[in-house]
Amino acid sequence: MTRRSGNEDIVSEDVLLVNPQDATAKGITNSSQVRLFSARGEITLTAQISDKVKQGTLFTTFHFPEPMINRVTGDITDKHTKCPEYKVVAVDIARGKLV
Repeated sequence: MTRRSGNEDIVSEDVLLVNPQDATAKGITNSSQVRLFSARGEITLTAQISDKVKQGTLFTTFHFPEPMINRVTGDITDKHTKCPEYKVVAVDIARGKLV
């Protein structure tokens, strides 16, 4: 849907917002590549250090299909929309890309 709107002129990729304290603890810097992983899978995103998210919380958009963010979400979906429960997924991050 994003590519059918003007949103791509505003943002060109999905990024992962990381709280500054969490980033420091993990050795993550702004614009570095990070692995976002859960019990279900993992992906690589660009980190954006931001105090817009609370410590211990991560946020990402779901605009683009390339990162395949659904790889890290759970299997539970809304029965009507089939949309995963994004907000209740336990994840962690690490500096670096997938190998």
